[in-house]
Amino acid sequence: MGINIDAAIFKLILAAAFLAVAGCGDKPQNDAASYQQGIDAFAQGDFAVALKKLQPMAEQGNADAQLRLGLMYREGKGVAQDDKQATDWFGKAAEQGQVEAQENLGFSYAKGLGVERDWVQADKWFVIAAASGKESAANNQKVVEVHMQPENIAEANKLAQEWLAKHKK
Repeated sequence: MGINIDAAIFKLILAAAFLAVAGCGDKPQNDAASYQQGIDAFAQGDFAVALKKLQPMAEQGNADAQLRLGLMYREGKGVAQDDKQATDWFGKAAEQGQVEAQENLGFSYAKGLGVERDWVQADKWFVIAAASGKESAANNQKVVEVHMQPENIAEANKLAQEWLAKHKK
């Protein structure tokens, strides 16, 4: 009795495919569960658990996790207070279209938190967040524009429109 090579290879390929699919199927569920645990911990004020669960997600590019890390660094919740880190996380999430992060990034620029104060950048990010229907961002935009010259407002609007056109969904 000889070994049927074709059948043996087929069984190996089938087993490898099964293991690959099984492995891939578990990761998103684990990621989703870990993410939800992080969100729940954040909401409950358990920032040590939130950091443990959300930081890997944020590092992998999850905009909502990036926003929450930014908030934790801004307030010093579960981490040392660090406006630069907060603004960096807000920036990463904002670039992905996370509206809360866009408004927080505008606030960072308006107040000079973790970045040099920049009215044009502040206005740009408030315009972008307001374009998504964020009413408080529209209000912040009005407050910032009091400090700006008309040509700076025009520049901020131009930058915002360019960003919005590039990121059109």
